[in-house]
Amino acid sequence: MKYSQSWFCVAALVLMATLVQAQNPLITNQFTADPSARVFNGRVYVYPSHDIKAAPGRGRAGWFVMEDYHVFSSANLTDWTDHGMIVSQTKVPWADPASYSMWAPDCVVRNGKYYFYFPTTTKPETAGGRGRFAIGVAVGDKPTGPFKIEPEPIKGVLGIDPNVFIDADGQAYLYWSQGNIFAAKLKANMLEIEGEVQTLTDLPTKGLKEGPYVYKHKDTYYLTYPHVENNIERLEYAISKSPLGPFKFTGVIMDENPTG
Repeated sequence: MKYSQSWFCVAALVLMATLVQAQNPLITNQFTADPSARVFNGRVYVYPSHDIKAAPGRGRAGWFVMEDYHVFSSANLTDWTDHGMIVSQTKVPWADPASYSMWAPDCVVRNGKYYFYFPTTTKPETAGGRGRFAIGVAVGDKPTGPFKIEPEPIKGVLGIDPNVFIDADGQAYLYWSQGNIFAAKLKANMLEIEGEVQTLTDLPTKGLKEGPYVYKHKDTYYLTYPHVENNIERLEYAISKSPLGPFKFTGVIMDENPTG
């Protein structure tokens, strides 16, 4: 069931890409980026980041200004519902409320609970005088919430762009990025990592890598991620026989735009 859900998620993204040609963008009431799409109970849920306009005392002009998350859903990939704000930086007890850095999220279901993973910057006093990116979790009974935010970020995890993959044996894995791409097992409570953090090897060594997304087809694990090979990001993929790697760089899905 876990494996099927991940595979259907990929299929849903392919279908959305087809529909978007005639219905672009899907979301028109706000600026969004970094979507994670999941299928729960036959309905597609999209969890993007939310970019707002900078203003005095609210973010930095010319940069990302992201203070909260919305979730959108559809039963037919044509008509979309905005279920409203589900997590705000002002409600995260460990987050810097002035950072506006709620970047790419993800959401998975396990044992009837929905786990929403998100990155943001910690309060300066929690990191030796300066904030740093950590990853938090919010838990709900429905894919649209309401979500209860955990009081602390995941211990031992620093970075952005969380992605969670649950294997056929029930073991869950967390992936994230901070220049490189990292992975770790999640405990059954989905709130803590278990064992050592792994740096995914056999990927290109130079240039920023971020936005990991893992799924499994047959007995092969696929990792997709953006990577700055030359000037701007391109979308690459790597494969492995283990969810913790090593993942071998295999090819480019979408090359960088020649115009930059």
